[in-house]
Amino acid sequence: MKKLTRREFIKLSGTVAAAGLLAGCGGCAAPEPSVSREDVLKFHPDAPSKIVHTHHAGVWTGTPTDGSLADSAEENNLLVPEALREMLDASITELTGLKKARDAWAVLFSPDERVAIKVNTFRNSLIWTHVPLVTAVTDSLQEAGVPAEQIVIFDYYTSELEKAGFAVNEDGPGVRCYGTESNYTQEGTVKGRNIELSDILLECDALINMPVLKSHMLSGLSFAMKNHYGSISGPSLLHSNIGNAMAELNALSPIKDRTRLIVGDALTACLKYRGAYPYWSSDWTGDSILMSFDPVAIDTMALQMLERLLTDQGGNPAYILAMATPCLEGGAGLGLGTNDPTNIDFKEINLG
Repeated sequence: MKKLTRREFIKLSGTVAAAGLLAGCGGCAAPEPSVSREDVLKFHPDAPSKIVHTHHAGVWTGTPTDGSLADSAEENNLLVPEALREMLDASITELTGLKKARDAWAVLFSPDERVAIKVNTFRNSLIWTHVPLVTAVTDSLQEAGVPAEQIVIFDYYTSELEKAGFAVNEDGPGVRCYGTESNYTQEGTVKGRNIELSDILLECDALINMPVLKSHMLSGLSFAMKNHYGSISGPSLLHSNIGNAMAELNALSPIKDRTRLIVGDALTACLKYRGAYPYWSSDWTGDSILMSFDPVAIDTMALQMLERLLTDQGGNPAYILAMATPCLEGGAGLGLGTNDPTNIDFKEINLG
């Protein structure tokens, strides 16, 4: 059977979203009439790739965040769930053009789908995708009609998820959360190497990518595309020529065609990696998230953000830019999205 491209899959399945919401939501109101998944899930070259960068001045309690907080900032700073939901609601309505956040989630994700959320909880790091932000996403999915048991949060190892503060749940009621461990299946090649992808990813219908903003000693930037190094067995095998390898990895159809949404965590960031454990930890605290359908475009804007932050702190981002550029160019060349700012529709939202 011929495999569908991402756009073909979206076109085929998009019109079921409204019916799916009604089936899973009982007497809930349907999304806006005549709106399909195909109508909203567009990016370059079909339309300018939209990036929504949403800030909230009240997303942290405690000391006001001005970008100067150090590694221990989060010990006295807690994320505010209500502010996170406001940020997600504002982001997804702006991204989709729909008036109500629940309608936007319902058009993108159907009640009969299994939704996987790829977070970043790498073991050599002390900065991870924030649990309250992921919880806000899973709450939004459930309110749009996706049953909790059909949502799974995953990364490489279960122990990494636990260390990052996630509640592990392999088969109990509620949202599932566990690591891939040794459960992989060969699915394509990257740079001439056979690639084994996480069975969790392969068993899902839709994928939400939730990276956290970090610099990287090999790829320059670790964000949306680099996050899928946690979706494969033996990621170190793809460290050679990493920029092109990252682009080819994200072009594999199980990743490209399942990716439905990217929610980038810029609530904290690692601007300067270290040469020993922990290689990554929070050295900057922010107040924003980035949301898009386009992994290349969101990485392009995240790289610009990283460049500005490093420059503001008196650093030289030239080496970061040089390492990150091949991946962005490679991703654009493979049709994953755009790295051309003239093809990016960038929206800034300020709340709180």
